[in-house]
Amino acid sequence: GVSGGERKRANIASELLTDPSVILLDEPTSGLDSSLALEITKILKEFAVKQKKTIIMVVHQPSSEVFELFDKLMVMADGHMVYFGERAGAVDYLTDQGYKCPPNFNPANYALELLNDNTIKQKLINAYTHKTRDDPTGKQVVEKYSRRTHADDQSKLNAPVTSERHWEATFLQQLSILTERNFKQSRKIILSRLSISLAITMTISTIIIWFQIPFAEPNIDDRVSNIFFGCTNWTFYVMSESVLSFPLELDMLMKERQSRTYRLLSYYLSKQIAELPLVLFNPILFTIPVYWATNLLPDFGRFVAYLIVVLLGVLTSQSFAYFFGATILDVQKSICGFYIKHLPTGLTWLKYLSFLKYSYSLLMQIQFDSPKAQFRCARPGELLAGELSKCNAGDNSPMSSIPGISIIENQGLNDLPWYANLIVLLEIVYLMHKAIFFYGITYGVIFFLKTKQVMISSQLKRGSSSLPALGWRSYIHILNSAQSSILMLVKAMIVQAMFRNFQKY
Repeated sequence: GVSGGERKRANIASELLTDPSVILLDEPTSGLDSSLALEITKILKEFAVKQKKTIIMVVHQPSSEVFELFDKLMVMADGHMVYFGERAGAVDYLTDQGYKCPPNFNPANYALELLNDNTIKQKLINAYTHKTRDDPTGKQVVEKYSRRTHADDQSKLNAPVTSERHWEATFLQQLSILTERNFKQSRKIILSRLSISLAITMTISTIIIWFQIPFAEPNIDDRVSNIFFGCTNWTFYVMSESVLSFPLELDMLMKERQSRTYRLLSYYLSKQIAELPLVLFNPILFTIPVYWATNLLPDFGRFVAYLIVVLLGVLTSQSFAYFFGATILDVQKSICGFYIKHLPTGLTWLKYLSFLKYSYSLLMQIQFDSPKAQFRCARPGELLAGELSKCNAGDNSPMSSIPGISIIENQGLNDLPWYANLIVLLEIVYLMHKAIFFYGITYGVIFFLKTKQVMISSQLKRGSSSLPALGWRSYIHILNSAQSSILMLVKAMIVQAMFRNFQKY
């Protein structure tokens, strides 16, 4: 788990990423021991000095070491100021009021002890009020300790509101930091102990069920079912994990994007780079031992091709899951699939909409479209009662073995050549990522329009807008309509592009 100190530091670091000019911290050291409180305060002090930032902290009973790190100090009681000024001058001020801090005593604790006495507390409140009677609003005190001049403040007030983007880190820095963060976050989920244990369990179970399948006619269906299981198992497993990836991170993404912490492209690329090796680990762990233990085609080239297609199917399912998650955003269940050999008349075209059809066909072609894929005909008594051998089918003389290509034809998986199946799979991956990229551009444009809307509203309230007589409400309504229109247009473009690419095949 994460300790209290680590959680405090992580929360502070997440806000420092936005590079604010002023940082307000409400009791950042509460609940921590003295060493952790001192460590956090030192980090903030170093950041304030090096980056020239203003950090305002609310603390209760700071240790003497923490107290010494403050530059300026404001002591309050019952909503009234008791002291405001240099930290080093607090002890002298209390001495002037008749309350001398004992030697080697923490000034913070001494001030709190004084304020616990109602009589002393009221006396100190009245004394500071009398001291600042000529400056009741505190304006002179603020100007005294401020490094900015009145002219600087006035120039900033009169400056026009702009929507210019400003990134504190370069694209490569954003990509590097986000990739490391996404990898650490995803590793605990994708490669958890439960996930790896499940992969090992499925690997052992699959090997036990389909161990050393003979190249014989009675075992052809066993071989086909083994390939189908290996194709679909990791496809739906990865899809169920990835479909909620974007929706669960949407709130964090919107918050960090609004503070202009990083580009949307940096986030998306870092997510792909970080999750790619994690997503492929379990399918590789499963496929390599299962391929050789279940006696699939003993050819190293075919094995490499089989493994690549399995991983390509995993990436395709992940792309679909990302697309559905980014489109719907409230997905709660993964998409189910059905295995059916003969679709009803008029629905045969539906199979071309499933990416599983292409990955499964490609795996079957790798295993059965080969001269080595020869299956011994069934001996008497090996087939079930009433089942006819494929070796005796037709008018030709009986065969001694069944070629693998005839099994592909019997399964109806020879409608597309292997390269067409491969191209379609690659095209689907490309289209899904392209669709998500279009969505990213769309939300980026909408974010710009919302920023423009806030900017116009701000200018109108200050009376510095040069908008036509159309009226600011009508103008903002136009911006809202533009946001909806752009989102609908991009969705239409994505659907059109998908159908246009599928028509090639």
